[in-house]
Amino acid sequence: MGEEGARNRPRGSRRSSAARPTDEHLLDAARAVFAERGFQQATMEAIAKRAGSTKPTLYAHFGDKDALYRAAISREAAALRQWVTTAYQAAATLPLDQQVHVYVMALFNYATAHPDSFRMLFDSQATGDASLIRRGLVDTITERVAQQIRRYLTDHDHRPGPSAELLAAMMVGIVGKAAEFTLRIDHLDPLAAGEFATRFIMAALNNLDPALLDTIDRSGTS
Repeated sequence: MGEEGARNRPRGSRRSSAARPTDEHLLDAARAVFAERGFQQATMEAIAKRAGSTKPTLYAHFGDKDALYRAAISREAAALRQWVTTAYQAAATLPLDQQVHVYVMALFNYATAHPDSFRMLFDSQATGDASLIRRGLVDTITERVAQQIRRYLTDHDHRPGPSAELLAAMMVGIVGKAAEFTLRIDHLDPLAAGEFATRFIMAALNNLDPALLDTIDRSGTS
């Protein structure tokens, strides 16, 4: 509402945005507190204070802390899924080394741009439904990476089996933990860390043992 609308509003009807918070505003506050304290140490009181609101308002909007956490982590998982999907689609026609670079940097860039979101998503305290939401997100990313690994192995005369999913899970796990670690080290350059992770992944792919891949794939189909 502009200045004219504010002047024409009846006296006594003016309320701050904190008095009538939106779900998004409350979820922003929840994300910040959950990221700082983890699920176990976060309290509804601290979240309400961060939002400039009250505990009854939080309960009215979301129910208990578990429900608020599920709502917050669902929103953050959807945001990261959209982020990496957009990056992966843009890299679909690039050579493998450039694809790996895009895939790795997508996570590092997200962690840098949205640190609270990333910390919350990779909080080891997440349990129950929240853990399942995070697992679904990681599975989505892993499957997308596995598709590219299958293509890479096929181009190198190897018929991929479970080894593709295993390699993808290892790559996503390594990059996720590396990005999380980078957030905790103030003086560590995230771009340099991402480049390092990219070269680490490429070195691993370029030095795969075909015999060991065959062993893994045979054992997975027996």
